[in-house]
Amino acid sequence: MIRESLVHRGPLVSLARYDHPPDRPHRDPAEEVSAHHAVSFIERGRFDLHHRGRRWRMDAATLFVTHSGLRYRCTHAGPIPDDVTFSVHYSPEFVEDLKSTIGRRWTRRVPAAALTNRLAYLRHRLVATAACAEAGMAATTLAGELLAALDDAGAGASRLFSAGQIVRHARRVEAACAMLTERCAEPHTLEGTARAVGMSPFHFSRVFRQLVGVPPHRYLVQVRLKAAARRLAEGAGVTETCYAAGFGNLSHFIRSFHRAYGVRPSRYGH
Repeated sequence: MIRESLVHRGPLVSLARYDHPPDRPHRDPAEEVSAHHAVSFIERGRFDLHHRGRRWRMDAATLFVTHSGLRYRCTHAGPIPDDVTFSVHYSPEFVEDLKSTIGRRWTRRVPAAALTNRLAYLRHRLVATAACAEAGMAATTLAGELLAALDDAGAGASRLFSAGQIVRHARRVEAACAMLTERCAEPHTLEGTARAVGMSPFHFSRVFRQLVGVPPHRYLVQVRLKAAARRLAEGAGVTETCYAAGFGNLSHFIRSFHRAYGVRPSRYGH
């Protein structure tokens, strides 16, 4: 028997945790068919996953990725399994929207994927967000980032952080993100930002990229471009917006904005 504990239910994304009641023997079905897209993290224990003649040992270093219609089989070593999974379920509409937005499909050939630090961090954020009273928008956004990050080339090459390291690194990285967002118009250096959160520059840059998905300088440019877009939409001039958002070169700002939004700043909002 599998027990479901719903953590968050939304129209596009739902979060749930699954385990096995200790007083109910479990019998592995000969075959299961997935009803929807989902990404599941194995938080504890292990089991074997079978699909088209292949077998994977599923544990804390792997993810179980399903799509509608996927046929598979799970086997456990004993009658009372001890595995616990945290699952993110996606509506078909959300998956289709994500696919059309960034041009990627998630009908994967195999249902097993390697855990990365980026994926572990997104799981950490999803669990923390689900505990909040108003989790809807944040949970949906993070779930979308999870799918987008799932197949990033080379993402699994780095050494995995422990659960404790993820929590500690997340605290520092999120403090850096907040500082860069709130003070985006100010000049920032890698050394100064790293020092502000108590890390060395190289270690901070490496951890930031693995968790956030982009290096610190690119994150800052994205924040500045969003701030510029807001100012332009409110009627501010291009030159004024350029310097108010933290860009030091007008030509660079215009090129960056056009690349990000598809129009020149002077045409944005018109």
